Amino acid sequence: MNGKVGGEIVYNLSPYFLSLIVYFLINVIILIGFYRSAQSRFTGVFNLGLLKEVFFAYFVTLLLSLVLIILIDNEGFFGLFLFTVLVVLLSITFGKVLEWYQEMANQANKDYLTGLYNHGYFKDYLKELFRETKKTGGQFSIAFLDLDDFKKYNDYHGHVQGDRLLKFVGEFLRNETKDLGYIVARYGGEEFAIALPRITKYEAAAFMDQLRKKLNDTPFEGVDRLPYRCISFSCGVAEYESDMYEESELLHKADQALYYSKAQGKNNVQLYDAKRISRDALKFKEDLDAIEEQLKLLLYKDVYTYRHSKRVFKYAMEFSDRLTLTEEEKRTLVLGALVHDIGKIEVSRDIINKTSKLDPDEWEIMKKHVIWGKEIVLSDGRFEEVIPLVELHHERYDGRGYPYGLKGEEIPKLARILCIIDSFDAMTTDRPYQRTKTFSEAIVELRRCSGTQFDPQYVEPFIQMIEEYYPEKITNKTVST
Repeated sequence: MNGKVGGEIVYNLSPYFLSLIVYFLINVIILIGFYRSAQSRFTGVFNLGLLKEVFFAYFVTLLLSLVLIILIDNEGFFGLFLFTVLVVLLSITFGKVLEWYQEMANQANKDYLTGLYNHGYFKDYLKELFRETKKTGGQFSIAFLDLDDFKKYNDYHGHVQGDRLLKFVGEFLRNETKDLGYIVARYGGEEFAIALPRITKYEAAAFMDQLRKKLNDTPFEGVDRLPYRCISFSCGVAEYESDMYEESELLHKADQALYYSKAQGKNNVQLYDAKRISRDALKFKEDLDAIEEQLKLLLYKDVYTYRHSKRVFKYAMEFSDRLTLTEEEKRTLVLGALVHDIGKIEVSRDIINKTSKLDPDEWEIMKKHVIWGKEIVLSDGRFEEVIPLVELHHERYDGRGYPYGLKGEEIPKLARILCIIDSFDAMTTDRPYQRTKTFSEAIVELRRCSGTQFDPQYVEPFIQMIEEYYPEKITNKTVST
């Protein structure tokens, strides 16, 4: 059709109209093919949403081009005016729709209580981060942390106050990580997850330990009734490894490290290490949980001995894997290590907490803890196999120990092993009445007392284990003395 608009000739636009339709159809076919190929690469809620928005905007632009041609072809300049009005209205509408979409997407990705990202978003993000790191190289770590004794807090103060604590911790984690590019999520219940791009597991563990200490020092209503009398968490850290097949392996390792952290007495950070996280820890879980209930009595009376027992348990777990022991012997050593000082429950708090050296009478009372420990284990009736370790872990290889002065192989093998582990931790832990030894100094002392206080056949294997598992704590290479 030919016509005049404002005295100007408007030529027949049908060929242009048909050309635009063909162009539109070709674009649609190309876009559909590209979208299908790109969809597998653009993983994650955010990127898939962004990809869809880009394609939608492109389709709308093509459609508006068709509408413009139709209006000009039929209405001339008035059609151009109508098109302008239509574009303005559509822009306003699309703006409102986009705001609504972003709000809904944000709600879908966020935890309703804490405002942190939720479990689903974290897994999507981790999947994408894993894929990108595997493709381009690099490193990243993740951390799982679980609030200690949260159920007790709920029982004491109610679920409303428990929710306040979760919101408080969520805000604390967000504030501490917002400038670092880390992704923090509430993973479920009282468990949180953090993705830490571009850092090693050692850097991640150091960062999480700083967070733990800062949170310990942050006051919050009602936490004084908890065992540590503060907000505390247990944390497991794992690092991406190039031979991992998928992100679920990394999640599993972080979860194992978290369980290991709980087993060490809570309120600590543990790296995933296959050598340290023994299969036996999972196998003995029911027994460990039962003994843990008894051990908690120590926590309320003597935090030092409780933490000492958990560290001795950890060393026993690690050392048992390097020794030629049966599965039953491993189990007995590990359980015995955990409960070996249970008799100190019966020792006076004044003696336990004394900041100077014990006098002879007090020392005689302290030595009775091995007998009282034996009686406690006997009265329970479930773990009689650990009695020799509880009763005899202070016997010496040269016969100068207590309570019976047994010598050499008169002392059961597992008690001789436990004596080394127990003494090493005692030497390397802060005590008010004696200077703490470094790991290197303690190793020298173990070698010096090999054959007198300690069974020599187990001293060197234990030292080798310490040097291999804790190289960062060895200040210089020790030598035999």
